[in-house]
Amino acid sequence: MVCLAGGYLSAAAQVTTRLRRVPEPPPAAPSAPSHAALRPAPETLEPEIRIALATNADFATVTCDGTMAILDATAPEPSPINARKVTVQLEFALPTVTERYRVEVAAFKNREAAEKAVACLRERVAGPVMARYEANKNRYVVVVGDCTAPEDADALMVSVVNAGFDRPIVIREAPAAPFGPRQPRLGVTAENGIELLRSAQACTFVALEENRAPLKFADRPYRGRLEVFLNRRGRLTVINVLPLEAYLRGVVPNELSPTVFSNLEALKAQAIAARTYALKNRGKYAAEGYDLLPTAASQVYRGQASEHPLSDRAVLETRGMVATYQGEPIDALYTSTSGGRTEHAEYVFGLPQPYLKSVLVAPQVRPARWVTTTRTWSRQLDGEVRLLARDWALLAVAGFPLPEPPPPAYWASAATVRDVVRWLQAAARLAQTRATDQMPGDVLRLGGFVQALAAALYGTESPTRLVTLEDARYWLGDAAGQFRPEEQPALAYFVREQVVRPTWLVGGDRPLTRGLVLSVLARALLGRGLLLLQSGKARPYDGQQLTLQTAHGKDEQRWTIAPDVYLFRNFGGECLPVERVELIGGEQVRFYADADNRVRYLEVMPVANGATSDRTSPFSWWEVRRTPTELQAQLARAGVQVGDVQSIIALTRGASGRVARLRIVGTRGTSELVGLKIRSVLGLRENLFVIIREHDATGRLLALRFIGRGWGHGVGMCQVGAYGLAVEGYTYEHILKHFYRGVTLTQLYP
Repeated sequence: MVCLAGGYLSAAAQVTTRLRRVPEPPPAAPSAPSHAALRPAPETLEPEIRIALATNADFATVTCDGTMAILDATAPEPSPINARKVTVQLEFALPTVTERYRVEVAAFKNREAAEKAVACLRERVAGPVMARYEANKNRYVVVVGDCTAPEDADALMVSVVNAGFDRPIVIREAPAAPFGPRQPRLGVTAENGIELLRSAQACTFVALEENRAPLKFADRPYRGRLEVFLNRRGRLTVINVLPLEAYLRGVVPNELSPTVFSNLEALKAQAIAARTYALKNRGKYAAEGYDLLPTAASQVYRGQASEHPLSDRAVLETRGMVATYQGEPIDALYTSTSGGRTEHAEYVFGLPQPYLKSVLVAPQVRPARWVTTTRTWSRQLDGEVRLLARDWALLAVAGFPLPEPPPPAYWASAATVRDVVRWLQAAARLAQTRATDQMPGDVLRLGGFVQALAAALYGTESPTRLVTLEDARYWLGDAAGQFRPEEQPALAYFVREQVVRPTWLVGGDRPLTRGLVLSVLARALLGRGLLLLQSGKARPYDGQQLTLQTAHGKDEQRWTIAPDVYLFRNFGGECLPVERVELIGGEQVRFYADADNRVRYLEVMPVANGATSDRTSPFSWWEVRRTPTELQAQLARAGVQVGDVQSIIALTRGASGRVARLRIVGTRGTSELVGLKIRSVLGLRENLFVIIREHDATGRLLALRFIGRGWGHGVGMCQVGAYGLAVEGYTYEHILKHFYRGVTLTQLYP
């Protein structure tokens, strides 16, 4: 296990300022255009970036709501276009053909004589020799050579004379119909049909009013210019060339959504990581004429339409800043969700990097987030009685007459008629029905009590009227015979509504305890919607107030917590009283607040994804089940042929527990996978998983269950984790230094 280095997160992050010119990327492919007139001035330190929007197109449509201009390699200045839409398409020109010059040697009456002359000439003359039959003259003509210039044919004629043929002549042949592969070129046509460019290798478009009306490709607006050129495959490549900071405005909101992860410090960390990655990988595809792709293969880039004010601010406020290691920009890899811990680079990509090490995705020191109560009565409760404490608390805050605090023996003591009548009358007041001191049936037995409870909660319009005796017999099962026929409909209804637990039906003739009566009352009132509990998702507790994102919207609301709040922790299906509970953010809570906006009852459900900072991701935990047939098909799609899958074994795991080397055993062989290829071949979200095998009674493999965490490659900055750390109060400097070990933040340009 790799531990966090102590102390560094609590100190202010060091940011050095060192102005230097960013090196230019390697030269682009020969077919890529180069327009000096459109490049930034030499004194500009901010680099440009070339993003491939299309790499294998047959045509490209460029539009602009304002004025745009076109520039080709032969034009000194851009030419305005009197149209708002232009189309660049492939044009195929036929190979160039020229006149041919040959030496006509002689004409022969028969084929044998012609072939004899051909054989002689081939021994004495350099160049092609052939005999042609001319049907209109019924003769065979022998010709020599295939020259493009008459002087070459004259020189060849001397060789023919020296070979013994004294009357050769030079003949000129007109160009034949062209043949051979067609050569692609570019043609540009405006929407009004005017041809703007023909037979070009490349062209560039610029918007003359970019701020108001940028260029659009595939109906998506882009800053900067658009270049279209022929690539080495004879197809079109479309490139968006723009300043690096403008590029980042179209990257950051697509890599970390500012609407979902609306924290400026997290977005700043994302901006610096994206800027660093772009500079480090600039020129990666130089042989193809561009730097990066607009997809997850590089960084997701969707142009101007995807920009957002908050992510724009993150880019602006970190302008020119990158993460460096020993003076050089790092390969700032990042991953969506790390599943609680990132991984050493070598276990995924094969090569170690000193700054890409496994780290826990959690703050080194988390502030105290404990909600406490002065109530200590939970210490007196044991076993099943602890499960009744929630019902007691709910009724207490609803105004039911209950002793405070409850004596330890109170729960198991027999209920009295006075107790039950008072409690039923309190329930009737909440339900706004009429209740009298005379209750129907024997309220100290379960059957009679639920009869009276139905009357108190519903009055004459009780849904128990809809339950037939046949329904009741079916829902109550063998326990039905313990109760009177008039009691059975109400009892069966409350069993159906999960108010009465089936175990309570056993020994239905026994006198009721106070604990059982109170539990049935609380569960029934909750089902009826009479206990006015609110719910929401908690923000990290600040020690002062409870802050929640309410279930009815995204607005946050705050409440003061009463010192003697009834406090419960609901986990694993059981809700137990506690004296303190931790709120790190993301917990689902239910609570009751009084007229003074004070929380008097608080029930907290811990986050199922755990306490790591990426817990808000839906991919923090996941599970996939595959049968051997499904696995075989998945493997075949990835080119792995092992026959019927018999076993999959994790051979090596990295520092975080990710599978670094995996063996697949099948009926036709074995295959081993390493690193990043594991998740892609298996079709899983991450390499952080365990394998559960399911067999039938004979031992035959039925399925494999992959239980895993995370989404992505797991190396570098965890994006959702960065947001979680920001919510905890971390700055972007702290976040970056947490995920990239030993780096310095450096200002490359102002």
